Amino acid sequence: MNDGATPGGWLRIGEVARRTGLTVRALHHYDRLGLVVPSERSWGDHRLYSPSDLRRLLDVQHLRALGLSLAEVAAALDDPGFDPNRVLDEHIDQLRQRITLQQQLLERLSVLRAGNEAAWPDLLDTIALTARLRHPDATVRVRAVLDGEAIPLPVLLDRLATESDPAVQGMLAWAVAQHGTPAVGPLVGLLASPHADVRLHVVQALAKLGDPAAVEPLIGLLDDPAEPVRSASVTALGRLGDERALPALIRLLGGTEVPLSAAVTDALIDFGAPAARLLAADPPAGASARSQAVEVLAQIDSPAARDALLAHATDPDPQVRLAAVFALAGVPGEAADAALATAAASGDRQLVAVAERIIADRRR
Repeated sequence: MNDGATPGGWLRIGEVARRTGLTVRALHHYDRLGLVVPSERSWGDHRLYSPSDLRRLLDVQHLRALGLSLAEVAAALDDPGFDPNRVLDEHIDQLRQRITLQQQLLERLSVLRAGNEAAWPDLLDTIALTARLRHPDATVRVRAVLDGEAIPLPVLLDRLATESDPAVQGMLAWAVAQHGTPAVGPLVGLLASPHADVRLHVVQALAKLGDPAAVEPLIGLLDDPAEPVRSASVTALGRLGDERALPALIRLLGGTEVPLSAAVTDALIDFGAPAARLLAADPPAGASARSQAVEVLAQIDSPAARDALLAHATDPDPQVRLAAVFALAGVPGEAADAALATAAASGDRQLVAVAERIIADRRR
């Protein structure tokens, strides 16, 4: 019969190959392995496949499509004790690993493509540099950052998001900052990183860039769970000098965390007169916050700062009064003299002693 089938419904190997899409060589291989052995042979010693042989062959193809090896396929078809779930679990794990690797490759290619505007030789240089940025030795990674004068921004951001060594993170943040304004948006995106050290270095990079677009995201980090990130955000806002940050910074006055408290003081002093005007117009409610406000005001040379110190010299809290009177030593004028005289006559022994000493010094 010219279709490859015999009168009894048997199929010759060529017809089996045509129907299944397998090659004759593969069918011979299955026969040698005992995986699918033709049930009959013709008078001319040609392999003849029965309908049951064909069904077994289809079962083999289906199992192979699931990723099973030929040995596993044979066991699945012939071993009564074969556990399909165990094999499937193993292949699921392997597939997940391959998907992860492929996803990582996709991300690497996307990063390289996003940062590539050069010819092929330059792209090869970038690939080599990227490999150094992934080197297991942190010293090699630092050197790669220092040597890479034109590392594409997407490559730097990708590494900053995944780097674990603080020294390398700092260098990557510095390198990102060299890209200027185009780096601001992507850096802000990295502030959502679950890793506090990444957020910390992103904040430091944003501080170096000095772009107003970073102000609102940095204000949002004042509630960050990591104190170093909060302190760095305060410092960055002080450097940026955008008055939108002042109300949020003033609300932090009186805190008990020493590094954060010191950062708030320094940041408000950096703002200068605008900070003094807000502190004078709306003094903080808590005594500890007012004490810290006095520390800030004492280091700002402005009319609003002087007026606020004079007001705090009669504060209801003795520690705030004492800090304000002590700060008046550097404030000239009759108003300060009058406030000092009032303090010297207050009856508060500690306040009187400080006020009298300052008055005596001013008379010299």
